[in-house]
Amino acid sequence: MIRRLLKPLPLLSCALILMLSSNVTAGVSGKISGVIMDQKTGEPIVGATVRVLGANHATETDIDGEYFIINVPVGKFDISVTNVGFEQVIKKDVRVLLDLTTPVDFELAEQPVELSQQLVVYATSPVIQKDLTASKVIFTSDRLKTLPNIVSVQSVLTNYPGVIIDRDNNLHVRGGRTGQVSYYYDGFSVQDPFFASSGMAIFPGALEELSLTSGGYTAEYGEALSGVVSAVTREGGSEYHGGFRYYRGFTHAFDVNTSEWSDLKSIGNQSGSVRLSGPVPGLNPDLFTFSSAGEYLNDPTCLPNNGRESYSGTAKIAMQPLPSMKMVANLAYNERDGKLYDHRDVNGISYDFNLDGLPSFEQKSYLVGLSSNYNINPSTVISAAVNRFYTRYHGAPTALMDLYWTEWPGYSEDSAGNYDGTIQDDNYGGDVDYTDVAQVTGFTTGDDVNPIYRFRESAYNALQLSLVNQLDKRNQLKTGLEYRKYSVEWDNKQFYNDNPYGERYTSKPTYLSVFVQDKMEYDAFVVNVGARYDYINADVSYNVTPYELEANYQEADAKSKVSPRLGVSFPIGEKSVMHFNYGYYYQTPRYTYMYTNMDGDVSTGYPLLGNPDLEPEQTVSYELGLDHMLGDNLRLDITAYYKDVTDLVATRSNYKVAGNAVTFFDNDDFGTVKGVDISLEKLPMAGYLTGSVSYSYMIARGVGSSATDAYYSYLTSLDDTLPPLTSYPLDYDQRHTLAAVLDYRVPSNWGLNVVGHYGSGLPYTVTDESGERLGDWNAGRLSANYTVDMRFNKDFRVGTGNLLASFFVEVDNVFNKRNVLDLYSRTGEADDDGNQIVPTLGVSVDDIEYWDSLYDYDPQHYSPPRTIRTGIEFNF
Repeated sequence: MIRRLLKPLPLLSCALILMLSSNVTAGVSGKISGVIMDQKTGEPIVGATVRVLGANHATETDIDGEYFIINVPVGKFDISVTNVGFEQVIKKDVRVLLDLTTPVDFELAEQPVELSQQLVVYATSPVIQKDLTASKVIFTSDRLKTLPNIVSVQSVLTNYPGVIIDRDNNLHVRGGRTGQVSYYYDGFSVQDPFFASSGMAIFPGALEELSLTSGGYTAEYGEALSGVVSAVTREGGSEYHGGFRYYRGFTHAFDVNTSEWSDLKSIGNQSGSVRLSGPVPGLNPDLFTFSSAGEYLNDPTCLPNNGRESYSGTAKIAMQPLPSMKMVANLAYNERDGKLYDHRDVNGISYDFNLDGLPSFEQKSYLVGLSSNYNINPSTVISAAVNRFYTRYHGAPTALMDLYWTEWPGYSEDSAGNYDGTIQDDNYGGDVDYTDVAQVTGFTTGDDVNPIYRFRESAYNALQLSLVNQLDKRNQLKTGLEYRKYSVEWDNKQFYNDNPYGERYTSKPTYLSVFVQDKMEYDAFVVNVGARYDYINADVSYNVTPYELEANYQEADAKSKVSPRLGVSFPIGEKSVMHFNYGYYYQTPRYTYMYTNMDGDVSTGYPLLGNPDLEPEQTVSYELGLDHMLGDNLRLDITAYYKDVTDLVATRSNYKVAGNAVTFFDNDDFGTVKGVDISLEKLPMAGYLTGSVSYSYMIARGVGSSATDAYYSYLTSLDDTLPPLTSYPLDYDQRHTLAAVLDYRVPSNWGLNVVGHYGSGLPYTVTDESGERLGDWNAGRLSANYTVDMRFNKDFRVGTGNLLASFFVEVDNVFNKRNVLDLYSRTGEADDDGNQIVPTLGVSVDDIEYWDSLYDYDPQHYSPPRTIRTGIEFNF
């Protein structure tokens, strides 16, 4: 039965954090530093007081007039400088970025004490981030709200260089496999360990910052081979701010009866979201603040029996019970359910005229976290955090969603407890009526269902500790550890034949990581050097002799790795900074690869065995980049990279049982990725126009695009029974990508944002009529694709207060370009599979052509059509 677990946080961990009592988590803060000078003499001012208003951080300048403030939350702040005999200066809207140093310098003018005047100026962000030693793209809340198509985090990430979405809508970063990106939400991991993807839908409207580090991430981050996505929510201030947003969408819907797309119409696409932040009512507004946001989203998409309905909520409460202590409580929740359309399943069966036979799904996830930090002195912060992350997924045919698979119609067992039912015959393996042209073509009829049941559940409780010590004004040392205890459950069953395949298991893996990192900031260079230790214990025994009659169970060995990291940046002129980074990166294989079929059941037709003794996958990465100002507001960034990827999980078969090839997971795949990213950006320093153009050239080669490539080759090919020995272009080897963003904005009036994407064709393997490979692996190429999205908004001031209303229109795929995302490998066409249906008695040729055209036209072979969203937004 499906269980809903809401286990409490461990009492011991809670006690620990309260004793230590922001942020031990994987980064939700930054640093501010600078120098205070006498405007007239140019001499440093000693003993000036620097305050971060609204964050309760303060320090004084040293003998050289320099200062630093560490552990400042991500966001915008006003910085105040005061000193006796000088005017007070406040710099407004200073942007603090995740894990980076924001330079803020001041010049103070002498002022008689009795005048007590202050000067207010607006800060500008540094045009070149001199301490950035990695490839990192940051979208702040100001930038996020101007972009079109930010329904999900993945849609935002497509604007980053080196990001590719493949034909199955999976995300790849710099030539890495899907599942090689690690996701952090307010510094806590929200990774689903079964598929190494984000286990929780992240609501972009609640974010203060969203960043992607695609190369050179520091030792603080692990469990990622290709990139780290960090989402940081807003933190409340001493004043109330909030907003409401609603939109309704229109698109072209696909009709399975005609294989045509409708005119633009509303199909129920809509979303409403709210957010509110400020001081906690009844408490000191400078010491207790909150931030909250929620969203309802209904997105049925353009396909039948598809889409999702979701509810998301997030809340953050910041408390400062003592001047040197800060605590932050986090809560995030997401619940969604929906349906999954598939024109043809893995066996070529189409449910277009029996949509209830396709799967539906339910997914729930939540994150609860409590973090705290104690400032021993202005240079030293000790931090602790506990958190729990939970995610659950349930999928089954729509008509059977409320039933466990043992309760499905047609299920029965013999006296020995073995399955002897008729589910496969009732739904999948029954006799074909050759007078029914729909069945002959490949469509199901009646109340058939795709007989697959899926359930997975994972949760972890974690304790994190860290120490940050600013040894001097140039050198910051950070060290930390994290301990996670997982609880996972898997239950999967598929009834495709009379010997159904599936399994159920539970396990409690243990994960531990320790890191040390030193950041040295000098005028001539910045160095990030560190090392990370990762440990994983799968906590399971498995049958190591499945080819023998008697099982031999062995406990999986614990695995550990040490990964060194180095990043250096250095100026080569007043307007240029170069950076270099090198590092080892490891990632624990997906749990689906480790835990599958641990009993070694080889009685099914195509047995596949998991391997809990898999080694962590490895990437060694090198990167060299240049950041150069071509003028006062035009920045050029060029980055070249190379990645050597080894120990990738693969499927191999080297023995048979009862004539059936037995396939198992092993660390046998490898690959290389090399490329260059070039971006040109016009900064928002003057005028109304900003924008950027990013170009990426990449070559991704290897011997497997996914872990199961070889397995499916064994099943479908008579010739390719051995894995490739030499590398070939991987499925996501998109050689050329181009992204352009143009934004014209009149503040508090109106704005227009246009985003364009271009990608060269992805590779595919050409086959003959029987499905056998012709030529080399992935020798064919799809056609290039492009799309243009836009967003227009018109702002209105409501009344005399600070309430601002904004009407907006967003258009995805402005030109309604139907890019080909996939095709039939035997014909090279997207709408013709090349199969010829032989007419049978009583079936006309016209009927055959009609049904065959419906069967061949797969709407998932094409990019989504134009979608328009219109809405209104209120902010204060």
